[in-house]
Amino acid sequence: MEMIEIPKQEYEAMKELIVALMAEVTALKAEIVELKARLNKNSNNSSKPPSSDGLKKGDIKNNRTPNGRTSGGQRGHEGKTLALTSTPDTIIKLKPQEHCECGGKIMISMEDYTARQVTDIEPMKVITVEYRAQDGYCASCNKAHKAGFPQGVSGTVNYGEHISAMITYLNTFHFLPIKRAAELMEDLFGIKVSQGVIVARGLEAYEKLEGTEMRIIDEILSEPVANTDETGMRVEGSNHWLHSVGTPSCTVYGIHKKRGKAAMDEIGILPKYSGTLVHDQWKSYYHYDKCSHAECNAHHLRQLKYLHEDLGEVWAGEMACLLLRIKKHIDLSMLFGVDRLMQLDIDSYITEYRNILAKGASVQENAAAKRTEAKRMINRLEEYESETLLFMLDFDVPFTNNLAERDLRMPKLKLKVSGGFRTIEGAKAFARVRGFISTTKKKGKNVFDGIVTVFNGGATNFLYPEI
Repeated sequence: MEMIEIPKQEYEAMKELIVALMAEVTALKAEIVELKARLNKNSNNSSKPPSSDGLKKGDIKNNRTPNGRTSGGQRGHEGKTLALTSTPDTIIKLKPQEHCECGGKIMISMEDYTARQVTDIEPMKVITVEYRAQDGYCASCNKAHKAGFPQGVSGTVNYGEHISAMITYLNTFHFLPIKRAAELMEDLFGIKVSQGVIVARGLEAYEKLEGTEMRIIDEILSEPVANTDETGMRVEGSNHWLHSVGTPSCTVYGIHKKRGKAAMDEIGILPKYSGTLVHDQWKSYYHYDKCSHAECNAHHLRQLKYLHEDLGEVWAGEMACLLLRIKKHIDLSMLFGVDRLMQLDIDSYITEYRNILAKGASVQENAAAKRTEAKRMINRLEEYESETLLFMLDFDVPFTNNLAERDLRMPKLKLKVSGGFRTIEGAKAFARVRGFISTTKKKGKNVFDGIVTVFNGGATNFLYPEI
């Protein structure tokens, strides 16, 4: 084979070109991996909402780890089996046949019987109360006097507090659209309630709950830990934001055109709060320096899972394992009545946390194509180390912001059912009434009974009977 001699200058140029092309291929391969990983993003490994998962929902697995328990009710769980009542409304005595097959007469024992009960409902009964305000006059000066009507009896024909509560209950708690709520009232009670009346009752509840909402806000401001979050809402054909602030015993919602600090300032809770605020990574929350901050580690775990499983970032898997290990350590400590980790363990965990981030940063520095998302996550965990690990230092601080996410779950369902709100007044009414309902449930009280008290003026006393 004949050898072809290439000039040295041309050879060096070709060599440099090959090196450059190889570097470009490596970078393009890394970019392809990252683009494919983006396509695999879902609610399980990122902050994307579950509604964006589409047809891939069946392939998505949650982040829960097996706890060794079988599915179904656990030992010691209190069941809800229908029990016999000792005071039935009606007793029907069933007697055996009068004669036995042998021809003898059957003697019935009144003390020996087997009881079975049927629980049912009677057709709904609607009552009408007529108030007659009588006229009178003074026997001395002949001045006319007229009796006054009770509060709430303002028109010639009025709906009582229980009907007002029922239509509000159906629309705001069970999210029945206004038209269907009106149909249900006619089908069950024979009462034709106009859609305008249902809207009016929601606005009335909004007005009546103003003082109660202020009392709920006072409770939140007195709590050492509060959770907050926000989600999009369609109002008047444009995007608005539903903001929530809550604790294990109460919730307040606010509707605003904006998502950030301007909205939070106007709602007025966060500027006054001085405890620990648990939230996601939304920067606006860090404008409030009167309180301390804790970040949601559920968000961190989802992003770390994406970096580890889809981008191959080993350090991300190690960080996720570390956070879950700390959480398990805390859970076991609390199980045995311990309220703080030993300082030696705290120092060890912090050192491991920083070493993992240093390892990840080193990999990024040496990589031919740096991954922006991985670098951004490393920087975030470095910058917000104290907020990420605050749950380790203070056992009152939860590991995640799941409480706030649960508080927003039902309002999001309302959005799916109705699509949005036609007016800002209707949206604000829903937010306030829904906050009262959420607080009622958290305090273990009956929701319908609570809504009745809204219309008779006793809502605050219903939630806070000690006042």
